[in-house]
Amino acid sequence: MLGLLLLGVLLTNTWQHVREGNLFLAAGVVAPSTEAAAIHGLAADFQGRWFGSPALWRPPPIDNADITYFEVKGGTQRELIASLNAADICKTYGPCAADPANPGGTAWGLEGLAPSVTSYVCSSPSTTTVPYREHVLLPAWSPVPLGGVSVGLVKRWNALLQVIYAHEAGHVAIDVQDIAALNDQAHHQASCQALFAFWDNPHVFDKLAADQAAYHVRLHADCRPEIGCFTGGWMGW
Repeated sequence: MLGLLLLGVLLTNTWQHVREGNLFLAAGVVAPSTEAAAIHGLAADFQGRWFGSPALWRPPPIDNADITYFEVKGGTQRELIASLNAADICKTYGPCAADPANPGGTAWGLEGLAPSVTSYVCSSPSTTTVPYREHVLLPAWSPVPLGGVSVGLVKRWNALLQVIYAHEAGHVAIDVQDIAALNDQAHHQASCQALFAFWDNPHVFDKLAADQAAYHVRLHADCRPEIGCFTGGWMGW
């Protein structure tokens, strides 16, 4: 009901301007062409306002992953960029893995993994699997759907979020593949003691780290939004 009332006020104000324009026209103050341009501008601006359509894009779930969000605020693209940067997620939620191709860049999304158990018991290496859970952090923006922002800004936000999601989902896929390979290696250990030593080795994740770094290299070599990469300035970002 509030939305309808506010919309009614907006429409009333819009047509009030038109009526006032007609009064000025009758008095010979405003030329017809000027009044028509003003009416056209009002109508175009109203049509460009966002009232909930198109819908904000919602990232779909990722298998074996928890998706959480950090809040982004703003009514313009410049304000959204400032809010994304100010969140400083590498400091707040990180640390972030270095991207050699963009060492000074600011992260707008994160991915990581951690054991999903605090301890495990080995009865036999061949049957002992250490489970891991993925964690993905994405930005969330909630504009008020009462014409306060433009349709174009919502479209640009949806496009950005889809790129960030695709990028982090790519990291998840690498984790899943490499953790499965590590568990397969652990299954072939000669004893439970050997299995514990395998997982306790500080270099056990060296290949995973290298694979994630290589993923960034591949993205930058063929940087396209649909695969999770964009260059600065794309769609204003």
